[in-house]
Amino acid sequence: MPRAASGDGVSEQDERPHTLGFWREEVLRRAGQALQGRVVGLLEATVDSVVPIFVGQGRSLPSSAAAEINDALRRWKVPIPPGSRWLACRLDMGRWCIAPVRSDIPLPPPGGIERRKKERMALELAGLCLGLIEERFELASGGGGGPV
Repeated sequence: MPRAASGDGVSEQDERPHTLGFWREEVLRRAGQALQGRVVGLLEATVDSVVPIFVGQGRSLPSSAAAEINDALRRWKVPIPPGSRWLACRLDMGRWCIAPVRSDIPLPPPGGIERRKKERMALELAGLCLGLIEERFELASGGGGGPV
């Protein structure tokens, strides 16, 4: 977060820890703000399901989250390659908004008409930000996730 502006109108930046955990926390926090304070979780696909791996600010997803998210992805017939990562936010009981973490821009909607709701767009953008950050960490460390 920026410090107060100095006398010349230029604000200084606080020292920020340049760790992947810091940036995950920041992206999830801001996504949660855009989603009206809802909890946003980062999940990773295993061979047969997705499991939560990170939730920001010491919050937690509901205990039924993994089962509900797996059910939703199966219902939607979304391919879930092992190792893929997903952002998820519960909109209401049993209803989830889910978007992939990726570093490539999604294709435009069919017919050019955007039909995704604002919650989905917020998670899509957060997933893109996180994917680009993670890619940068991998490149900086030669594939091991070191500092930027």
